[in-house]
Amino acid sequence: MGHGLISDDIIDQIRGRIDITDIVGHHVSLTKAGQNLKGLCPFHQEKTPSFTVSPSRQIFHCFGCGAGGNVFTFLTRLTGASFPEVVRDLGHKVGIEVREIVSPAGAQGGQAKRVEQLNEAAAAWFAHNLRDARVGAGGRDYLEKRGIQPSTIDRFGIGVAPAEWDGLLKTLTKQGFTQGDLATAGLVVARDNGSGFYDRFRARVMFTITDLRKRVVGFGGRVLGDGEPKYLNSPDTPLFKKGQTLFAFDQAREAIVRTKTVIVVEGYFDAIALHQAGLTHTVATLGTALTSEHIHAVRRFADQVVLLFDPDAAGVRAALRGLDLFVNSGLGVKVVTLPAGEDPDTFVRKEGVEAFARLEAVAPSLLDYALEYTVNQAEAGSLESRIRSVDEVLRILQKSEHPIEREERMRIVAERLGISQSRLIERYPALVAQPKRSADRPRTLSTPEIPLNVLFKGLPEERDLLFLLLQGKLSPADVRRLKPEAFTVAPGRKLVEIALAHVDREGRISLRSVLDASVGDPDCGALATELSMREDHFDDVPVHIRACLDSLDRKRAEQVLRDLIGRLKAAEREGRADDVRQLNVQINELRIRKAAVPAPGAVSLVKE
Repeated sequence: MGHGLISDDIIDQIRGRIDITDIVGHHVSLTKAGQNLKGLCPFHQEKTPSFTVSPSRQIFHCFGCGAGGNVFTFLTRLTGASFPEVVRDLGHKVGIEVREIVSPAGAQGGQAKRVEQLNEAAAAWFAHNLRDARVGAGGRDYLEKRGIQPSTIDRFGIGVAPAEWDGLLKTLTKQGFTQGDLATAGLVVARDNGSGFYDRFRARVMFTITDLRKRVVGFGGRVLGDGEPKYLNSPDTPLFKKGQTLFAFDQAREAIVRTKTVIVVEGYFDAIALHQAGLTHTVATLGTALTSEHIHAVRRFADQVVLLFDPDAAGVRAALRGLDLFVNSGLGVKVVTLPAGEDPDTFVRKEGVEAFARLEAVAPSLLDYALEYTVNQAEAGSLESRIRSVDEVLRILQKSEHPIEREERMRIVAERLGISQSRLIERYPALVAQPKRSADRPRTLSTPEIPLNVLFKGLPEERDLLFLLLQGKLSPADVRRLKPEAFTVAPGRKLVEIALAHVDREGRISLRSVLDASVGDPDCGALATELSMREDHFDDVPVHIRACLDSLDRKRAEQVLRDLIGRLKAAEREGRADDVRQLNVQINELRIRKAAVPAPGAVSLVKE
């Protein structure tokens, strides 16, 4: 199967040198589970790991949402990159040059690639300026005053935009980029009078924003001097979305996976100072509140989140805004409150990492922090205003999945505010702890617990045959008896068609070819990866395969017979004598053949 202008040979070479577990392990925290590895699915929200990677087969499958495929499928789905881009990136990683490649899919993909090239050129120019004796002097002085070391400057790609209107514009247009390209990348702004453009970033220390693929996606600039705004970010572009991006995420990823914890701060300098102090599992929001996209990105790697916001009113509001997002996210969330007048940057430089660790050890959960803050605000007001002021927190509590915790917190709030618990329950009856029957509790099941007949809508014998086909258990004689039309559901039929298109000279199905061809197929990809991951066993595999094939043959014959009888009745009603005679002959032949098929034995189905 060809992929645009990339040869199958190149794709096979790259696949041969890449281990899917290494690639997936950069994005998902994996633990050993038998022959496979498991983790939380990056494609849907779950608390119990059902995302499974098979090192032996080099595929993945999520038993929660049904996503599945190979290393290419994983990266295209995760990053939003086109197939050719993923192949090229992986080729670069293993030293294989992918020469012929189709342009990224659609105009949007082409634009994103152009923006990436522009950003790289701009980042190089900003870094060059910082090193320049004259142009970079103010920036170097400022960074030194903030305690940023030279090695940190290099690691984070920090630079300077000089105090001129068109320095970047002139530099990049000389390199062959157009003013339109620069505007798309958000690096220049159109003049009010419509006569051209000027640089967006001027007289600023520049921070390079990279994504998890290490692409330069945008910039942040801190003004040198007293100008406004103090911090300025790139606008959203085809490559950059502020609400989905976290500063320093790519630098922090390994430490986050190792510690299972992420520290979230609000500013570039806070993140950089914590990294410099050795707290390398730190990321920063880019002047926006935390979003559900941020949380979805973080929970692929971490179990715990530490929110580290300034202790002023704005910082408190920022922490409280996260409350709704984190409820039932599966993440444990703590709020570290710094002493008044401190920010993360100054605190860590003055007090050191040990002092921060002590604060983290005693930090309250986000829910308790919100309750404490709200109760403190409420204690001074009237009874009614006190009840009203806890409404917001009670609404959040109502969403919590833990009824016992919910009731305990209700009791604490009631005591602190001098309100009877019954008054609060009258307001929110749903807050009363109601023990759930275990049958009502939604669970994400691990592989062996999921009966495949819940997920696969075909007959049990179809399911077993497809499973054994993908385990390489069908003999050439079995393969000859496979008929796509005997399968009652479309994904099963498609998988058999693909299998029959990949039969080797000895009459056996070439498993690797079938997996490669089917994992990316929208009709049967999920079924192929799901069946490949299962670990079911049969007492006598050859006997079971023959019993399944016999059963499908018999059911297929019964269906054909029913169709013929239906057509015979219609022909009799309509007086078509020739058709009646012909159909009677076919029906009799079929009945004779059917009688010759051995009586079915008991088909032992998959042990579930």
